[in-house]
Amino acid sequence: MELQNRKILVVGLGKTGMDSVNFLLDKGAQVRVSDSSPIEKIGGDIELLESKGVKVEAGKHTAETFLWAETIVLSPGVPFKVPQVQMAMAQGIEVISEVELAWRFIKTPIIAITGSNGKTTTCTLIARILERNGQRVFLGANIGTPLIRIAEDSDKFDVLVLELSSFQLQGILSFRPDVAIILNISPNHLDHHESFDEYVESKMKIYSNQTGDDWFVYNKDDEVINGYLPRVRSRKVPFGKDCCQDGVTYRGSEITFRDHVYDVEGIKLIGSHNVENIMAAIAGTTILGCDPIIIQEGIKNFEPLPHRNEYVREIEGAKFYNDSKSTSPAATVRALESLPCSIILIAGGKDKGVSFEPLKDLVREKVRFLILIGESKLRMKQEIGVGIPSALADSLKEALDITLQNLTSQDSVLFSPACSSFDMFNSYEERGMKFKEIVENI
Repeated sequence: MELQNRKILVVGLGKTGMDSVNFLLDKGAQVRVSDSSPIEKIGGDIELLESKGVKVEAGKHTAETFLWAETIVLSPGVPFKVPQVQMAMAQGIEVISEVELAWRFIKTPIIAITGSNGKTTTCTLIARILERNGQRVFLGANIGTPLIRIAEDSDKFDVLVLELSSFQLQGILSFRPDVAIILNISPNHLDHHESFDEYVESKMKIYSNQTGDDWFVYNKDDEVINGYLPRVRSRKVPFGKDCCQDGVTYRGSEITFRDHVYDVEGIKLIGSHNVENIMAAIAGTTILGCDPIIIQEGIKNFEPLPHRNEYVREIEGAKFYNDSKSTSPAATVRALESLPCSIILIAGGKDKGVSFEPLKDLVREKVRFLILIGESKLRMKQEIGVGIPSALADSLKEALDITLQNLTSQDSVLFSPACSSFDMFNSYEERGMKFKEIVENI
């Protein structure tokens, strides 16, 4: 892609937006920026950008700025439904994500992972196994380092392991991973997408440019994914319980793929959802040529990531778990499934517009006491809290005070919000750290 003197608008000036602007300036593009946040809330050095000739529009999006561009690069989290984006697309202006921009300058093999839940764990496990196998690995995109930051230096790596969100995938046109993995699909980010169908279509774009030379690894037990299989042109590798002979199969405490048996007895990743993540990682790393012995070692030695069903401590016989990363009902379902009955569940946060109905039966079956916080607490109370001992709290500290008043030695205390954090916290990490801090100081 020739960028010299091309008019490019970057929408959203967070970390990824700044990296995109710097990349484009180095390539000789004419760059403008538009961010709906007030200028005092925008990250980055605005004065430095303006000294380089970048016109920064803050606090609004204007038709003039968007129609000026030949290409528009959307940072993660900027919705396609923004009116000025829709207007530009109607005028034939190219609108892409930062991942698509970076891809056009990358030649290194890519394994890309998406799904509603489990992406970060699976990506990190894959990266650790590949590193054990002696490969130079980049791990990034939706986690850690934006892809655009290494687009010019991707040849320093043997393989790129990319976690991709629906936001990033919605803006791809030619992006083509050598190995695409899709873990699961459940309602999420309906505050960003126009509908669940749009969300699904965005996720499934991960395979859209693959050919018969590429690989598509998928969860065969996911009905939504199965509906798209006739469209997939790449080589398919399913994973799941009682899978077909060519797929990855889980039975008892063993996972089998290509005549190799992997023992998952006593691993540190708990829950059936993590077994699925491990199966996907086995498939992906095997396709990339990893030694089965090294794959087994990687599985056995992998430490769970923070804020994902993370054991914190025991108080009066009750065990406390931090699952702040669960930002959707489906993620909280998986957390509940991984623990025995007699659960005190603390949930709630920013309302993303998804139904909490998938939680209802499991909450009735396993939750002894329900404590709800955040913007979504009243709707959650109506949808999943009827007939269950429950309480509403105005803060996480108050929620834990209520927990202690109702605690028994048989309980598991699970903080699994089923919502994003942005009503009360800046991120799920900050939210999880606050939970751990309060629990550690009890």
